[in-house]
Amino acid sequence: MDKNRIATQMRRLTLIGLCALLLGILSLGSVVVAQDATDVLVWSMGYSGTYDDILVERFNEAHDDVNIVYEDVLTGDFTENNQKVRVAMENAAGPDVLGGVDTGANLQALVATGQVRDLTEYYRESGLIDRIPDNLLAQVTVEGRIYAIPQNMESVGIFYNKDAFAELELEVPTSFEEYIAVLEAVKDAGHYGYTMGLAGGWPSALMASMFMYSSAGSEYIDVLSGTQPWTECDNCLDGLNAFYGMVANGYANPEPLGIDYNQSLDLFYQGINLMVLNGPWFIDDANAANPDFEIGFFYLPAVNANTDIKTLGGIGGSLIVAEYADVDAAFKLVDWLTTEELAVQTLRDVAVLPAFSITVPEDIPPLYYQIASETAANVDKIGFWPVTYLPPKVFGDMNQIVQGMIGGMLSPEELLSEMQKTHSTYLAEN
Repeated sequence: MDKNRIATQMRRLTLIGLCALLLGILSLGSVVVAQDATDVLVWSMGYSGTYDDILVERFNEAHDDVNIVYEDVLTGDFTENNQKVRVAMENAAGPDVLGGVDTGANLQALVATGQVRDLTEYYRESGLIDRIPDNLLAQVTVEGRIYAIPQNMESVGIFYNKDAFAELELEVPTSFEEYIAVLEAVKDAGHYGYTMGLAGGWPSALMASMFMYSSAGSEYIDVLSGTQPWTECDNCLDGLNAFYGMVANGYANPEPLGIDYNQSLDLFYQGINLMVLNGPWFIDDANAANPDFEIGFFYLPAVNANTDIKTLGGIGGSLIVAEYADVDAAFKLVDWLTTEELAVQTLRDVAVLPAFSITVPEDIPPLYYQIASETAANVDKIGFWPVTYLPPKVFGDMNQIVQGMIGGMLSPEELLSEMQKTHSTYLAEN
C-alpha cells in the first residue's frame, strides 16, 4: 500500500473519530440538559387550587435547576385526601413535597409511615428554627423531632358591618358584657348579630370551640388532648352556655341547621346579619362578594376575662418533605416557600399570614393590615384548632354532637357528656 493511500485513510479515520467524538459530546450534553432540571412532584402547595397554580408557575419561571411537577389529585373530602396521601407515601409513590398538611393527628399518621423526612437539622442549618414561635413549632414536633414547617397562621375573630354599626351608634365591644349589649341592640334594630350556618356539620365544632377557649383557655387544650375529662371542665360548660345563648336569645339567624356556611355568609353580605365569626380567608370571599358596606374586625371578647387564650386559630397548614424525595431539589422549593419576600407577596395576594415572623407591609389594605398585625402580636394567645388535638373521627362526631345541642336535642351539659363518651371510646379502642 503506497504512502499517499495510507495517509488518506488515516485522515479519513481521524475525521470519522472526531465526528464520533463530537456526536458523543453533543449526546452527553443533551443528557446533561435533560437531567439538569430535577423534577419535584407536588400534590398541593397548601393554598387554593388557583393560587397553587400561580405559585408553581412563579417557581418554575425563576428556577432552571428544579422543576415543579404539579398534580391536582387531592379532590376528595378531608378524610379521603388524608387516606390517599398516607397510602401513597407508605408505598413511596406520593408527592415529594406536600403543603397544606394538618398538624396533630394527621401529621402523626403521616410520620408513622416512615416516609416523612425529619427536618430538625434543616431547621437549624437554615435558621428557620429562630423564625417560628415555639408554640407553633411544638405543633409540628413528633417525639422530639420536627417533621413539618408551618406555612400560615390563622386567627378567628368577628367581622362586622361598619356602616350599620355607625348608623346604630354602636361601639366595638371590649368585654363579653359589652358584646351581649351590642347583640341586644342589633336585635332591637331588627337584625341578627351572630351568623350561623351549620348544615353539613362544618363549622359546628369550631364555633363551639371558640367559645370554650374563650372561657376555659388552656384548660380546653387539656380536654381536647384527653388529659382532662370533658365533664369536669366547668369553664367549658360556661363557654358552651354562652355559645348556645346565641341561638336561645335570638342573636343568631333562624334555622342555623337549615343553611350551610356559604348561605350564612350571604345573610351577612345582604345586611341581614351584622357580624360573622370567621378567619382571614374570609377577606377574599368578602372582596369577591363586594358588599355595599365597609367591613371591620375585632376579636370576640372573652367569656371569661381571666382566660389565657384570646382566640381560636393556629396553623392553617404545614409543609412536609418525603423521605424518598431528592433532598437538594426538595429543599430548594422549601427555601423559596419560606422566604419573607414570598410571604409578603402571599399576604398581599390572598391575605394569608405566614407562620414565621415578617414585617407586615403598611401599604396593604387596612383590614389585611389589622388582622395580620394583631395575629402576629397575639401569636402566643391563640388556641389551636380542635382537630389539632382530636382524632379526625372524634372531631367529626363533635360536629354532629354540637348540631344536636343547637337543634335543642342536647343541653350543654349533655354535650360534654356525649363528648366524653365518644372521646373515651376512641382512646380505649386505639
